[in-house]
Amino acid sequence: METILENFDDLWSGGDPVTRQRFFLRTITPMIVSVTCYVLFVELIGPAIMKNRKPIQMRKLMTIYNFSLVIFYLYFLFRGAFFIPVLGFNFICGSLNENETPIIPEVFDLGYQLYFVRYIELLDTVFLVLSKKNNMITPLHVFHHAIVPVFGFFGFRSETSGYLAVFMALNSIVHIVMYTYYGIAAMGPEYQKYVWWKKYLTTFQITQFFLMTFYLLIMSSIGCITSKLTFAFSFFLTVLFFFLFIDYYRKIYNRGEKKSEKNGIYKNGTYKNGIPEAYKNETKKLE
Repeated sequence: METILENFDDLWSGGDPVTRQRFFLRTITPMIVSVTCYVLFVELIGPAIMKNRKPIQMRKLMTIYNFSLVIFYLYFLFRGAFFIPVLGFNFICGSLNENETPIIPEVFDLGYQLYFVRYIELLDTVFLVLSKKNNMITPLHVFHHAIVPVFGFFGFRSETSGYLAVFMALNSIVHIVMYTYYGIAAMGPEYQKYVWWKKYLTTFQITQFFLMTFYLLIMSSIGCITSKLTFAFSFFLTVLFFFLFIDYYRKIYNRGEKKSEKNGIYKNGTYKNGIPEAYKNETKKLE
């Protein structure tokens, strides 16, 4: 039994030795406690507290919050781009060794910043609970927010190659678009006419997971140096989210378009008043 536990521990104790000693990564406890408290609050505690209370007006806070995340992800992409001329693209498929390349600690530090921000993003749902926008808190929303810190923990604890940098870059681009959308939506009803493109944001998210799955298959086929644990976890999540977002798209937009056609809003391939009814329903949730 002791040997089995030791072997299991080795699976998620092979990452960068410096990064493994940082907060949220030194032990599994902070991650487990944070994710558990998040799920309990948004599913049980928060709704119970707000049940007989008026919604807390958080429009300004949510606007600042969303655009601050846009700024961070822009910083992440620009900062990461400076590593490419030094490292090239060989680091994606090989092991990162700071003895060979002194800039490696900075690469892991930037990755850790992204990992830490994932915990800040949990506030997104907390704000929705406090403002009583419970119709926006779907199982997919909660699961997506909760599982990312879990994946990040095992990724940083076990992975020493750079292939996840492609994941981070693509996901950052998606988050820039996503938080721009939510930032504009949070500004108030007068800005709703600028957020008619939620459908295309969801399509972009689906495309992201398709590209990630395809990328993982390529990494596997050419024999990249990766952690087996992280690789398996990555592949499972990308495939799972690909189908979950497709299901979300089908339920929200296909249903909305059929309802619009039935009500005579959709005629000859165009919508009256310029904005599809499904988009209006989505943006109303943000008001």
